[in-house]
Amino acid sequence: RVLFRTLVGGSFFWCYHSAFLTATLCTFILPDTEKSTSLKKADANGTSDEYSDIDIWADIADENEAEAIEATEDALREIAGLDYRYVMNHSHPQIRQRIYHLQGTSEYLMIDFCWQLHSRPRNSYTYNENDQIEAVKVIFDKDNIIRYKPYDQSAFTTSNAALLEEMKYRYTQHSRVIKYVRRGLYPEAFAYYQRYVLEPLVCLLRILYTPAYTDYGFVHISQHIPKVSADRLTYFSQVSSFEDIEQKTAEAKGWLGELVEGVKL
Repeated sequence: RVLFRTLVGGSFFWCYHSAFLTATLCTFILPDTEKSTSLKKADANGTSDEYSDIDIWADIADENEAEAIEATEDALREIAGLDYRYVMNHSHPQIRQRIYHLQGTSEYLMIDFCWQLHSRPRNSYTYNENDQIEAVKVIFDKDNIIRYKPYDQSAFTTSNAALLEEMKYRYTQHSRVIKYVRRGLYPEAFAYYQRYVLEPLVCLLRILYTPAYTDYGFVHISQHIPKVSADRLTYFSQVSSFEDIEQKTAEAKGWLGELVEGVKL
């Protein structure tokens, strides 16, 4: 990993990242096309390791969409051949996403690239100040694309209250798990254990510790909650028999009750 400096549109921008990203950025950034480029996830919040992928986000002029994507792929091919390329069907109509892998690099080093069309309404996306989960590391920003707002937990009260009620309901449905244990149907018992035991634990932990990101589920949850809670969740996640499922379903009731009591909306 190297510290690099690249000149774009007359300004210097600094970023700590892999050497090959230096070449990629220097090549694909077109002064009249790219409005901003940033890194997200592990590279932005300081949790990257040898298993991390690379998440790059660029804002591009609508009329230069094809040119920007083609330039990016040409730059990647200058570094190494592409042995994997997948065009994602992103749910947002103004975001394009592709996943790449370069020949000869670590199998874990996937490149997740998103291009946001510049016409996307600016009031539809902002970042919370001092947010370490959805952090962003700006490479450059020529048009105030990356903007921040004060974190307001009350903005999530209504949705989290509804989620809390759903999890309280599931808490009462552990018999759905046990009946499949009694029937000797392990796939069904395991599936219902996930839905009625593990998912309520995860959702309640999210409401408590990451109220703005309850939809993240298990993703990076060990980084987002206290270690003692992560260790306890690990215990309940490890089941391999009917006996495990039945025992841990019973044991989970106490923790679920504690978590429900701990939620203050």
